[in-house]
Amino acid sequence: MEVRVRAANARSTWLMSFAEVPAPAYELVCFPHAGGGGSAFGTWQQHTDRLRVSAARLPGRERRFAEPAIDDLTELVGSLAGALVDVTERPYALYGHSMGALVAFEVARELRRRELPLPEALFVAGCEAPDIVDFERVHDLPREDLVAWLRTTDGLDPEAFEYPGLIDLMLPTIRADLGAAERYTYRPEPPLPVAIHLLRGRQDHQVEVAGDSGWGTHTSRVCTVTDFDGGHFFVRDHEREVVALIETELCGEGNTR
Repeated sequence: MEVRVRAANARSTWLMSFAEVPAPAYELVCFPHAGGGGSAFGTWQQHTDRLRVSAARLPGRERRFAEPAIDDLTELVGSLAGALVDVTERPYALYGHSMGALVAFEVARELRRRELPLPEALFVAGCEAPDIVDFERVHDLPREDLVAWLRTTDGLDPEAFEYPGLIDLMLPTIRADLGAAERYTYRPEPPLPVAIHLLRGRQDHQVEVAGDSGWGTHTSRVCTVTDFDGGHFFVRDHEREVVALIETELCGEGNTR
């Protein structure tokens, strides 16, 4: 594999990438879970030389830490859609985890409203369909209760709980993200002409693990489901398999695009 992985490179205010990929077949733009940052996808590029892995750079974390996090999903989606105009000029796909799945879905719909080229596929993980998802209200819990919830749901890396001061720095952004997801209101539109692939953890108690979790009604193409062992953040233990799945679905066996 000839991919040279390096530190995250800020391509714009809203987008980062992680390697020089010669003539990628597709660009995969990733959206993190609530409280997460784009660097969570930094190691994905190690597993593919046919995809260019990019990630959203969101306010309130990493190199945009000094900026207040956006607590309104519609505002966030509008900014991200505007930032992806250049990406839509090439073959691309979107991936989102948990709250990021909602963001990816709404970004695709906003791009359609703007009459821009749509992604080849939408990969969503750890989230039920937008019209039925019901996030537990936790964003305004007292500090100790919210930290306990994050611990129970594996919402932070275990090492973070050893540093209370770090958690206090992160909590405003976590609260903003959780609030944005909890206040999200689905507005009916025609199904997207985009294939949807749902990824789930078999032990994820936040997602219904029967059928397609409602996502099939949001595409006029195929909706595929793949289950992995693990909980809400199953991707952490199956990173290589997830990237391989995405690459195969986009590029296909023997597809040289």
